[in-house]
Amino acid sequence: MAYQGRLYGLGADWGSPRCLIDDLQSTDIAWGPEGDRVRIGDQVHGQSQVMTIGDATSLEWTAPTGTRIVGVNAERVWKVDVDGTAETDITFLETTDDVAYHPAGTHVLAIGTDSTGQYGLWLATNEGLGSLLIASDGAAVISEAAWSWLGEPLFVAAHQDGTWHIHRVELSAEGSLEGPIVVEAEDSIDRLLPARHDPVMLAYRSGAEAATDCVDGARAMVNGVDLPEPLSGLTSTPVGWLSAERLLVLAYPDGCDAPADLWSFSAGFCPGSEYGATLIVSGIDGAAARETAPSPPPPPDFTGIIDPAPA
Repeated sequence: MAYQGRLYGLGADWGSPRCLIDDLQSTDIAWGPEGDRVRIGDQVHGQSQVMTIGDATSLEWTAPTGTRIVGVNAERVWKVDVDGTAETDITFLETTDDVAYHPAGTHVLAIGTDSTGQYGLWLATNEGLGSLLIASDGAAVISEAAWSWLGEPLFVAAHQDGTWHIHRVELSAEGSLEGPIVVEAEDSIDRLLPARHDPVMLAYRSGAEAATDCVDGARAMVNGVDLPEPLSGLTSTPVGWLSAERLLVLAYPDGCDAPADLWSFSAGFCPGSEYGATLIVSGIDGAAARETAPSPPPPPDFTGIIDPAPA
């Protein structure tokens, strides 16, 4: 968690916090898949060094171990070792909006447009080879993609009529957005967070289209359901999963100009299940979930794409 310019770590029992980084420059925090390094803004902090990634509009950890980080801007996609060496260009589209590394580490999913002007969701190897159109719809803009840890993608489509959908797309459904609609809403959707140990549980944020943690009126949701009291009605954002049924949530009871409260929310999401929300700490500036990723799934099986080793 971020508090007064420092990054602190809390154990599973929410006991005494330990200072991890003394001079925190950003509250945009993302732990690597194995929890042994952390990205803070455009900096990657390892055991004994700090590396700055320049010119990227977004950054994504490689999988399954996070030994590299992927930089993205409209013209270029590249990955670089966390020690700052061995930069590799893996650009395979004319323009790229965002990428999501497959949890097996062998492939990359990208939102963007190829050299022929075809827009959609594309899959390529982790070296940027063998690109294949997975899903496209001329009436929709794909805003975000996230893999479940079984290796199936989830993505958001904003249709021209203003309705937002979360589709679940099987990788065999090439070239269409005909995957099942998991959520349909009038409010915008971002920050897709599939639970690592449960392919059914999906957290996301509704009512915001901004990179910041706090957007007035936005709220964290799970599987199309609002969080219960005392989080119901509060401006909030999902932080990350600590288990299949435990989600960290930042809530802003006094609005975006005041510090946040960090909650742990759990639910069975079955008929008759009991919901529970526990306040962990108040008055913080940001937070990130630190949990080791599960064993990677098999890589995608597609004719025409050679499955490489994880990298």
